[in-house]
This record gives sequence, structure tokens and C-alpha cells, in this order.
Amino acid sequence: MLRLKTTVVVLLVLSASACALASGGEAAAEEQGIFSGTFADSLWTLIAFVLLLVILTKVAWKPLVKQLQARQDYIKQQIDAADTSRKNAEELLDQYKQQGVEIVNKLTAQAQLLEKEMIGKAGDEIAQMKRRAQADIEYARIAASQQMWQEAEDMLLALSGEIVGRAVTHEDNLRLLYESIEKLKREQTGGR
Repeated sequence: MLRLKTTVVVLLVLSASACALASGGEAAAEEQGIFSGTFADSLWTLIAFVLLLVILTKVAWKPLVKQLQARQDYIKQQIDAADTSRKNAEELLDQYKQQGVEIVNKLTAQAQLLEKEMIGKAGDEIAQMKRRAQADIEYARIAASQQMWQEAEDMLLALSGEIVGRAVTHEDNLRLLYESIEKLKREQTGGR
């Protein structure tokens, strides 16, 4: 349909041009200038120009404007889509940043809790080791004290036998022993 219209328009323009040339053939003999010619030549030129303008408007200008508008709409849609994608990407990035901060905070809290637990366990182990060491020291002190008292008893028995020079009975030994032990204990506690 468009080709048919174009063909008709082109034929009309050519026929108008031919008419203009035919009427202008007589004037060709005369001197030609820019403003020389008849009113009919000017009228035909004006009609040809307007007709060409109408044809170009219908055939070329409107489709060209329509294509430009379609392209502009397409570009606008692409820009809008890109803006939407950018905003979505920024929101997603913010969410990931927030999740990253939450993970770091969570891991930091877990690390601090683990550190406190380890410090607590180490403190408990140290306290337990200290209690064991104190118990071992106390046991060694008691054993040393008992050994010392045993040696003191043996020395007293030997000394008492030499001093008295007589036969000391077992009851005498025990009585002397207990008296000496009590005396030593009083001196030891009083000396501290």
C-alpha cells in the first residue's frame, strides 16, 4: 500500500514538473533570473513544494518520527530497567553487608565466650592443681612431723635409759615419752 502511494506521488510530482517545464520553455528564450518567470511558474513551484512536503510528511517524516519515538521508548525502558537492577543490586549489597556484620559480630561473641570458657577452665585447673599441691605439702608436713616425733621418741628413750641408769619399765618409758612430747608440742606452738 505504501509503495503504491509513493509511486502515485512520484508520478504526480513528475507530471507537475513536466507541466512547469513545458510552460517554462517559452520563457527559456528570455533572460532567466531568480525572480524571472510567470505567476504560473511560481504557482506550480509552490504546488510542487507543498505536494513534496505533504508526501515527505506522509511517507518519510511520520515513519521516521515513529521509529525515533520507538527507539526513545526502548532506550527509556532499558535505562529504567538498569536503574531498577542497580537499586536491587544496591539493596542486595546492603543486605549482604549487614549479614556480614552480623556474622562477624556473632563470631566475635562466640570467640569471646570461648575465651571466657577457656580462661575459666584454666583457672579451675590452676585452682585444682593448687589444692593438690597444698594437700601434698600438708601431707609431707604431717609425715615429716610424725617422723620427727618418732625420732624424738627414740632419742628420748635412749637418753632416759642413760640418765636414769636403772632399768626403766615400759610404763615409765611411755610416761616419760608422753611428757616429753607434750613439752615439745607446747614449745613448738608457743615458739610460732
